[in-house]
Amino acid sequence: MAKAATDSPVAKEALAYCTSCKMDLAHTVVAMKGDRVAKVQCKTCKKEHAYKAPKGITEPTAEKPKAARKSKKAAAAEAAGNPIELEWEKLMNTHKANPFKSYNTKGNFTLGDKINHPTFGEGIVGRLIYPNKIEVIFRSELKVLIHGGAPTL
Repeated sequence: MAKAATDSPVAKEALAYCTSCKMDLAHTVVAMKGDRVAKVQCKTCKKEHAYKAPKGITEPTAEKPKAARKSKKAAAAEAAGNPIELEWEKLMNTHKANPFKSYNTKGNFTLGDKINHPTFGEGIVGRLIYPNKIEVIFRSELKVLIHGGAPTL
C-alpha cells in the first residue's frame, strides 16, 4: 500500500493550461480525484487552480466538446452561401459576353471587365479606386489590385 502512495502524481510536474497566465505551462500537481488530476499550481505565477488540459490536447475520458454556437449573422451567411461567391456568379452571368483580359499591372481596366489573374483566377472588376487601383471580385474573395489607371485623353 505504501508503494501506491509513492506512485501518486501529486507533487509531480504536469503540463496544463494556466487560467491566469493564459498559456500552457509547467504546473505542480496539488490534488487528485480518483486517477485524474484535479488541482494544479502554476510554476510561473504560483496560482493554484483547477486542472485544465493544455490547448489542443483533450483527456481520453473527456466528452467531445459541444458544437460552438454560431452568431445569427454567421448562420445566415452560411445558409445563404458565400455572399462574395454569389456576387461573383451574378456579375459573371451579367457580363458573360465580355472576353477575359489577362491581368498585368500596366493594363487598363474598367468597371465590369473580366480578368484572368495568374494567382487568383477568374475575377471581375467591381469598383474603380482612383487613380490606379481596382477592386476585383474573385470567386471567394475581394482583392484590390493596381492597374495602369484611367486612360489618358
